[in-house]
Amino acid sequence: MPVSTLSTQTDTADKQEKTTTTVEETQASQGAAASTPIAQAPQSTFPQLQFSYKRTYIVLYILFLIICNVAIPVVLFYPLVHLSRLSRQNVVGISSAALGLSSCFDAPARLYRLVRYRRLYGPLGSDIWWHLDFSMWTLTFALLIFAIPLAVGPAAPSFDFFLMSTVMLVGPVGLVFFVSLYRPKLPFRCSSDPPGVPMKPAVFYLIEDVASVDFRHQREFRRALYARWTASPPFQHLMASVTLFWVISSTVYIGATAAVTFNTPLNFAFGWTLGQLFIWAGVSAIICRMIVKISLKKEREWWEREKESRTDQFGQGAPV
Repeated sequence: MPVSTLSTQTDTADKQEKTTTTVEETQASQGAAASTPIAQAPQSTFPQLQFSYKRTYIVLYILFLIICNVAIPVVLFYPLVHLSRLSRQNVVGISSAALGLSSCFDAPARLYRLVRYRRLYGPLGSDIWWHLDFSMWTLTFALLIFAIPLAVGPAAPSFDFFLMSTVMLVGPVGLVFFVSLYRPKLPFRCSSDPPGVPMKPAVFYLIEDVASVDFRHQREFRRALYARWTASPPFQHLMASVTLFWVISSTVYIGATAAVTFNTPLNFAFGWTLGQLFIWAGVSAIICRMIVKISLKKEREWWEREKESRTDQFGQGAPV
């Protein structure tokens, strides 16, 4: 999220932090209990996830990303190729300077909010400042790898290696998503999950972190999401299904990018590989939304069946 959206929230967050009651003494045990899937009948009240957002902010942020990572490099690259006497090596080096520029704003802004207002936005069960959430660590890891071809590719020069830079960004994230499907025991904290519990599908942590920090729904959303996970096996299945979808989607993207990189000239591949990232993300997001809508409808139907089953078993008015 652009740093400008953070500054308007600082005073409000300061006031909220002063009035927040510390309840994290019980969160570690609650988080451990919630981390194990529990296939049991639901509670009497369906755990709701209260999520809201301003569409204008999302549109502006996407435009900010496209300008930094597509528009500026393309506007620099093609005129310099055709209108200057600079070598291809210098042209690629100049044109790629804006790549990753957006991360110089949104990543520090997110880190500041997560550390400075830890008790409002941070993971449950710990108030240690460097216990960052899953999304922050994964983003940092991916950006470090992403920076390698951006620095080495133009300098080598190895243009194919440079054109695979977006793969270096998507690939590590896809790998983490893939590993999470096997539910390994966590050797360290992962968002609100303590060490030693099975890892949840990566999409679960992504939703928890982004909604709580980037959309400023704070720790209440983290608690609500864990309650939903514990109460609803269909929701657990949804998180695994969406994680698998993004693993498959990222694999397709990596293959498509490699095909363009190694089989087309630089003049075409430069602009296409940059734009392709956003085309892929947009199409994948639309498909993902369809999967989620269908699955949430099935989850609601399951919930109603479970309530009827418990009512028949224990009688009308008995607690569910």
